[in-house]
Amino acid sequence: MNRVNLGHYVLGMEGLALLRTYIGPHNDTAEERIAEIRTFVNSPEQPPLTLQFDVPEADVPNGYALWSSTYDVFPNPLIAIEEPAVHALLDPLPVGVALDAACGTGRLSKYLHVRGYTVISVDTTPEMLARAKAAVPVAEFRQGDLLALPMESSSVDLAVCGLALTHSPDLLPPLRELSRVVRPGGYILLSDFHPFMVVLGGTAFFVAADGSAGYVTTYLHQHSAYLHAFQQTGLTVEHCVEPVFGESEVEMMSAGMMQMARDAFRSALVGVPGALVWLLRRT
Repeated sequence: MNRVNLGHYVLGMEGLALLRTYIGPHNDTAEERIAEIRTFVNSPEQPPLTLQFDVPEADVPNGYALWSSTYDVFPNPLIAIEEPAVHALLDPLPVGVALDAACGTGRLSKYLHVRGYTVISVDTTPEMLARAKAAVPVAEFRQGDLLALPMESSSVDLAVCGLALTHSPDLLPPLRELSRVVRPGGYILLSDFHPFMVVLGGTAFFVAADGSAGYVTTYLHQHSAYLHAFQQTGLTVEHCVEPVFGESEVEMMSAGMMQMARDAFRSALVGVPGALVWLLRRT
C-alpha cells in the first residue's frame, strides 16, 4: 500500500518553483519559496504535512474498472490540454472508418462520430465500454486489448489512441497492432503523458465512487522511444504537439493545496508540457 502525504507534494512544488526561477528575472522570488518551505517543514503537526491517505497501485483492468464511474465527473487537467490539440489535428483529416483504441468512456469516439466517421471502439475494461456505449450508442463496440486488437488488418482509415500507451511497458507491441489495422496511407493519432511529467511523478491518479484513491501503473516513454517504435512499425511523423499547462489546469492539479502555496504551484507548473500528441501516417 502506498501512503501519500500531500505535504510532500506541496514541498515538491516549492522546490520545482525554486529550481525554475533561481536564475533569471524571477530569482527575487527565491526567498519567498524558502520562507514557505521553512514554514511547512517547521509545522509537521499542521496541514499540509498532516494530510495523508492511501493510494494503491492498480493494473489497467482493475484500475479503470474502479475509475469508470468517476472518469467523466472530476476535472482532468491532462485532458483539458490534450483534447484541443487532438481535435485540431483530427479536424483536417479525411473522414472514413475510425478505430478508437482504448476508448475509455468514449470521449474521442463521440468526437469522431460528430465529425462524420464510422466509429469502432475497443477497450479492455467492460465497465469503461459500458460507459462508452451509453455515450455513443451509434458506434460499434468490441472488447479487446491494445496488444491484440479485434480488427482485421488494413481495415480502418484512422486509428486514435488517447492517453493509453503510458500503461504499456514497451511501445512496439501496441504500435505494431495500430499500424496493422490502418490502411496504407492512413493515419494514427496518439496522445499521452508528456515524459517530463512522468519524470516528475505524474501518473494516472483517480478517485473512485466510494471516495478511495488509486493510480494505474504508468511507464516512462521518452521521445526517442516513440521515434524508434515509429520507425520499426512503418509510421512517419506528420505532426508532434506538446500542449502546456495553464493556470486553470494547475489549479486542478493542486489537489486543493493551491491556496497554501499559490505562487509556488504557478511558478512550478504553468508553461510546463503535460501532454504529448503525435499524428502519424502509415507508409
